[in-house]
Amino acid sequence: MKEIDFDRVEYTTNRELQDDDGEKNGHLKMFSYDTETYHYQITCPYCGGEFEGSDELGNRPWWIECPECERSINVYRIKDAKKREIKNRGPDVPDDMA
Repeated sequence: MKEIDFDRVEYTTNRELQDDDGEKNGHLKMFSYDTETYHYQITCPYCGGEFEGSDELGNRPWWIECPECERSINVYRIKDAKKREIKNRGPDVPDDMA
């Protein structure tokens, strides 16, 4: 996947993907600088195939087809980078890192 300039990112997600049985067998990394073109790297939860690409995606939900098994992968959540907040990491983390 290409290098990401996190200061410019408008939307991003990095999460596991579930198959039809609810098992987390896949993974998705996706980001966009302009909320029009999305760059992604996917491990298909159905066949384990790995692929990446870029697409102009319209309204949600988004579906990306695996080129190996031709199953559609639903990208139903994506985080707005401007609204992200750092989560409390617990009492053992110094205040300047929380």
